[in-house]
Amino acid sequence: MNRIALTIGIYVCLAGGVRVSAAQTPAPDGAALYRTTCRGCHGARGKPSEQMRGVYPSLVVLSDSAEQAKLTVDGIVTLLTNGNGKEMKPFKDKMSKEEIRAVAEFVKTLKPAASP
Repeated sequence: MNRIALTIGIYVCLAGGVRVSAAQTPAPDGAALYRTTCRGCHGARGKPSEQMRGVYPSLVVLSDSAEQAKLTVDGIVTLLTNGNGKEMKPFKDKMSKEEIRAVAEFVKTLKPAASP
C-alpha cells in the first residue's frame, strides 16, 4: 500500500501537480540581510564606526533622524540597486529586487541609539 501511495505521489509531482506559490515563499528578512551586507560599513544600528567614516567620509549615518527624514524606501532601493559610484557598489547582481526592498524597509526602521 505504501509503495502505491509513493508511486502516485511521484507521478503527481512529475506531472506538475505540486506547485509552490509565491504566497508560500517567505519574505526576505531585511534585518538579516542588513547584518550580512551593510553592517560592516554602516554599523549595526546605522551608525558607522569612526574608522569607516575615515575611509568613506560621506558615509551616511542611517540612524540620524535628519538623514532618515531625507530617505525614502524607493530612494534607498535605487541606491542599493545602482550604488553611488566609488563608495558604494550596486547590489543588483547580489540581491533580488525583493531582498533589496526588504533591506530598504529595514533601514527606515533604524533609530538613534538611546543615550546611556
